[in-house]
Amino acid sequence: MSGAKRLVTGPLLLLGLLLAGLACFSCASAPPLAGDTRIVIFHFNDIHGKIDNFAKVAAIVGNERRGGGDVFLFCAGDNFTGNPVIDQYEPPGEPMLELLNRLGVDLLTPGNHEFDIGLENLKSFAARSRFPFISANISDGDASFPQLKPYVILEAKGGIRIAVFGVIQIEPGNGLPSTHPDKVKGLRFSEPLQAAIKMKKLRQGNQVFLALTHLGYAIDRKLAERLPQLDAIIGGHSHTRVDPAETVNGVLVAQAGSDNRFLGRVDLLVRNGRVVEKKGMLIDLKEWHEEDSEVKAMIVRFNQNPAFARVIAVAPFAIEGKEALGSLMTDSMRQLHNLDVAFQNEGGIRLNRLSEEITLKDVYTLDPFGNQVVEIAMSAEDIRSLIRDSFRKGNEIDLQVSGIRYTVRTDSERRIQSIELSGADGRPLPEDKVFKVGISSYVASSYNFSHKDPGRALNSTTAETLIHFLEGGADLSIYRNIQRAFQDPPGRNDRY
Repeated sequence: MSGAKRLVTGPLLLLGLLLAGLACFSCASAPPLAGDTRIVIFHFNDIHGKIDNFAKVAAIVGNERRGGGDVFLFCAGDNFTGNPVIDQYEPPGEPMLELLNRLGVDLLTPGNHEFDIGLENLKSFAARSRFPFISANISDGDASFPQLKPYVILEAKGGIRIAVFGVIQIEPGNGLPSTHPDKVKGLRFSEPLQAAIKMKKLRQGNQVFLALTHLGYAIDRKLAERLPQLDAIIGGHSHTRVDPAETVNGVLVAQAGSDNRFLGRVDLLVRNGRVVEKKGMLIDLKEWHEEDSEVKAMIVRFNQNPAFARVIAVAPFAIEGKEALGSLMTDSMRQLHNLDVAFQNEGGIRLNRLSEEITLKDVYTLDPFGNQVVEIAMSAEDIRSLIRDSFRKGNEIDLQVSGIRYTVRTDSERRIQSIELSGADGRPLPEDKVFKVGISSYVASSYNFSHKDPGRALNSTTAETLIHFLEGGADLSIYRNIQRAFQDPPGRNDRY
């Protein structure tokens, strides 16, 4: 869920040029020799439940497969969390399973948000999928996950062997992927680059050697530097649009943005047992109009849930930005649960804008995680420790707040010098008072901060709290140009 954004853009293509380019993508290379094998790998990542373009993906991949070549479809993780049509289904994620099976996905490496639906649900998902799950840095501890393998060997025509391993990101603080710790309880995670380097043995005896990763673009580049034996890295997690795919230390590095807006394509030419040519591009799906009718019908069926269209509140204007949305979310926690202070981490704010008419679907898209509201008794210094840990995760403001205001003062290296707390009235926060503080169960489990009180769950999710707050007639006119958390000097936040 974290990672710095790096946008790599190519020239804008008109639809006609796009179609022509796709048709000639392989022909533009050197003419094949007898015995050459051309391999096409389509790939996507960080879909986050955005299924509407899958009918276009099915048409593109289907056309290529009907051509009789060696064609594969890879998924680099994070299919869930972002669309209640997927996340609120029973069982969670079921529409995504049906669609990925229908698309003919060949291989998936789980991302951190795969675990948001819960480990048991994910194991059921994997057991019923028609494609393998791979990750070399996840191992069974107390939880059995028999469908998960470190790598697979795929075969292309002519006996060409394609070795592919997977790896997933972990957070430096707790050594777990960016999901609620309870969702991965019982699994063990090792450092991904070290686990990847151990896969070097797969180079021997295989003509193609690939990594399918959920690490983020910057870490993929590090992997290319440390494991030049790879032919290509197909990645996800940082939502980076890499177009065309880049070559780092001789390794092709590809990633296809996010939210099903692009489909990646990697072409490999194998000659005399080794890859002699490789390149990658992105297909902009908004420029593509052909759709697979069967997949389109499935998408229409899944989207037809009238409950999500119910308008639960009308705002006088669109509520935009993490400050405004975070303030709305924390106000709902504080006011409905009679708290003094409430915090919301920015990674848990999954929209940048709520339209004037706010629907049930909007709320579950904004807050799809199902985290519980947790109340903890905290002193002013405890609150500083929470803010301090949150800030250090990215050297940026992370926590939006209700009930107080705070300023993080840093030096030129963004090292914290002081944290100033004040009440809503601007007066300094009393140092000797104990406050009732509300946070999500994710923050309670994943952030390292001081507190004597172990806390208690309030039997309400953060999304349910917000729904009740909106339905109760909350004053939404205050959420314009609102800011309660400050950084001095100002910083810039690029979280995912």
